[in-house]
Amino acid sequence: MILPCSVADSELAHAVIHDLVPGDKLRVTGYLRLPRTPDEPMWLVVTTLAVLETAPQLSDPAAVATAVIERYGPYVCWFDADTTEVEVFTEGGKWVGAAPEPNDLGELLEAFEHRQAAGGE
Repeated sequence: MILPCSVADSELAHAVIHDLVPGDKLRVTGYLRLPRTPDEPMWLVVTTLAVLETAPQLSDPAAVATAVIERYGPYVCWFDADTTEVEVFTEGGKWVGAAPEPNDLGELLEAFEHRQAAGGE
């Protein structure tokens, strides 16, 4: 699940942006703000961050990339190298669906927008 997060401590934000690498094992503490309405996303407010285990250093970090997150307007797509399925969320974290192939993304997004326009889901 992809959750929007906020951090009030500038040192913590700096550490996340500059010191951590993909694969680091972390313990994140804070509190989860649940939505008050169905349209609001969940929100994680981070208060502490601890590195439990650092990721192994590799000569070619691109070789271990097994997934990619891409943004298409108001949508966020999760492409996993182990499967052809593409999971799609709105930028607010609402589940849109999963396209069996990347070529099917257009149909999935069009169907979702039609449901939204009709007041469904």
